[in-house]
Amino acid sequence: MEEVEGMVGWILGKLKWIMVLCAVGGPIVALACWQDGHRRRDVMAMGVQTEAAIDSATRVKRRRGGTTYKLDLSWADRGGLRHKAEGVSISHALAAQLIVDDRLAVASLPIKYIMGEAGSPKGDENVIVLDDTAHQEQTDRELIYVGSGAGVIGLIGAGLFFLPRRRREAVAA
Repeated sequence: MEEVEGMVGWILGKLKWIMVLCAVGGPIVALACWQDGHRRRDVMAMGVQTEAAIDSATRVKRRRGGTTYKLDLSWADRGGLRHKAEGVSISHALAAQLIVDDRLAVASLPIKYIMGEAGSPKGDENVIVLDDTAHQEQTDRELIYVGSGAGVIGLIGAGLFFLPRRRREAVAA
């Protein structure tokens, strides 16, 4: 019986800290996805559309995190000035269209970028791949809900775990 109580105590201890992690991490994920969506809307509204050459595509396989795809892009603006954006994230669906048999099947694709900021060190943050916009927006919307839900569940759960409890005193009979 003591072994079962010890196991339950261990599980509840881990669950308590998972709730704290959800209470903190959930809102951070929701905020990051909201900011990404806001940035994308700004680029769509104020950006310049052009065709960018795909310099390279990178597939990063992580042990636990799955696979991510990134593109290195280059293009010339209206004045002939060359721009580059490295590590532009794309979805698995777009990667499947662009990369066939470990080779690039497409040489260029349409993008939008914000002029003047594309050459900055964080230029890839101001570039969006138009063919991937709908998928990225859907992912951001879903993660805003997931992060918000995890935050609410985490706050409620952590609150329940950390509430002061009255201890029952043993009464001698």
